[in-house]
Amino acid sequence: MPEAAAAAPLPAASAPARVRVIARRAGLVALTGLLGTLAFPLAFPIGPRHELFASGVLEPLAFVSLLPALVAIRGLGARKSFGWGFFAGMFFFTGVFWWVNVAMTTFGGMPNYLSVPALLMLAAWCALHWGIAFGTCRALEKGLGWPMGLTLAPVWMATELMRNYFCSGFPWGDLGYTQVRNLWLSQTASIAGVYGIAFLVALVNGALYEALRARFYRERRFPSRLAASAAALLVLAHAYGALRVAAYERAARDAPLARIAVVQGNIDQRLKNAQGQHFQTILDAYNPSTSAADAAGADLIAWPEAAFPLAFVKGSRLVPSVHDYGRGLSQDRYGAHLLLGVDVWDPSDRRRGNENAAYLVAPDRSVLGQYTKHHLVPFGEYVLFDLDKYLPIENLVPGTFRPGKSLKPMDVALRGRPGSFRIAPEICFDAIFPEISRSYARDGAQVLVNITNDAWYGFSSASFQFLRMVAMRGIETGLPVARAANTGISAFVDPLGRIRQATSIGLVDSELDSVDDSLRVPSEWRMEAVPLAKAFSPYVVWGDVPAYLAALFAVASLGLAIVRIRAQKISRPSKGR
Repeated sequence: MPEAAAAAPLPAASAPARVRVIARRAGLVALTGLLGTLAFPLAFPIGPRHELFASGVLEPLAFVSLLPALVAIRGLGARKSFGWGFFAGMFFFTGVFWWVNVAMTTFGGMPNYLSVPALLMLAAWCALHWGIAFGTCRALEKGLGWPMGLTLAPVWMATELMRNYFCSGFPWGDLGYTQVRNLWLSQTASIAGVYGIAFLVALVNGALYEALRARFYRERRFPSRLAASAAALLVLAHAYGALRVAAYERAARDAPLARIAVVQGNIDQRLKNAQGQHFQTILDAYNPSTSAADAAGADLIAWPEAAFPLAFVKGSRLVPSVHDYGRGLSQDRYGAHLLLGVDVWDPSDRRRGNENAAYLVAPDRSVLGQYTKHHLVPFGEYVLFDLDKYLPIENLVPGTFRPGKSLKPMDVALRGRPGSFRIAPEICFDAIFPEISRSYARDGAQVLVNITNDAWYGFSSASFQFLRMVAMRGIETGLPVARAANTGISAFVDPLGRIRQATSIGLVDSELDSVDDSLRVPSEWRMEAVPLAKAFSPYVVWGDVPAYLAALFAVASLGLAIVRIRAQKISRPSKGR
């Protein structure tokens, strides 16, 4: 054969063939997004007014959800793998938190031509981390020869940790949350946090991918060690969970009890947006339930986030009663302590001095302590990087809030009995960040109290997803959780993540732009005798060290892989001469 003919390039694939390949890959990454979405709690404003597949029967789909995307990037370079991983993340995150659009349009007043791009930008920011994970794994395979199935778990763990912190952080949709309803497996979070569960989910996906390569593509031998390791870790995780469940149930039988009540006002967000005009309606929702819970003997009664309909001046030391001002608590004195969600404003800084706070109120209505929301919502309560100083950007909520600095538990006296217990207030967004709950637990908290306003989400998957995330905080810290939500879901969660006395969402069943007071759903309250028995939790001791070790592995190995790949590119021309 002539030399020129031997050196001629192979004919490029035809355009239709390339289209078919691209379509196949697109279908696979879309399937990954769909499977991942189905593994999370689902609810929609159209159809049944309850969570779909509430038993969690679809949650095992998480263990195969990444498999289609892994097949899609098989044989590609790191850059293309990043791109396809990014698109898989776009499908997934858009499916998991499509409800963000509801908050922006229905209650934030944003038009769809702005809200849809904003939703896609948020999904893209989260999907970036998926792209990094897939691209990194392909780079490690290409540069170091390490199979993707082997590196996927630690790399995935590292990128989910990154999403918890990068640009303020938005860790909604971590794969670890898919397993909260698996009672035994979810207890692994008490060792390695939600990232440890994500590690197991990714490890199983990786092992299945390598087995697929061996059986169908004949690219390697069957990954016996990887498959055995994944199976062994799953068995050990379930065994550990069974032992932890049994140990806690023994300890809880003899533990002292705290009687905690949560009140759910069921105030539609459109009323809350103009709560100054509806303060009496709002107080009429909360006061009777509060009085009923007090009469039932509660030690602590919690109202939801920003439930009190009038703002307090910074430094206020007394919550008004209706007898004093005509707009306040219905009683001059209670037997219980109250935890009230309030807005606080600073007269010296009306623009940026707002605080989303919780007042711990004594039975005589005096303010014993204040907790200020620690982790604010970007573009909801403040503008990231103070961009509103330079650009015409505003928050969804009027005004700019400043974050709290303290994470000190609050002491609540037991009613009619000697002693007290320590509560850890968390306001809404605080509860999705593991480090906040862990800090409280390390400082001696005995009960996490999450107060929130989920009315922003409308009837959607969000309220159900959020409740599962709160349950994960209980598992990680070994602490019970009391949750008071404005329109649900209010509930109690034990240190094993089991949810008790959950309320309905309690939304106004109306599509009107404004809601008349007469359409209000009646308020609800729940009370639980919460055992003050802390479950064993190594996570409280060492926190996210396993995830940081995974991040160290990912960064160091990626750096080595890049060096190897560049060295290979430099050496290739010399070999051809």
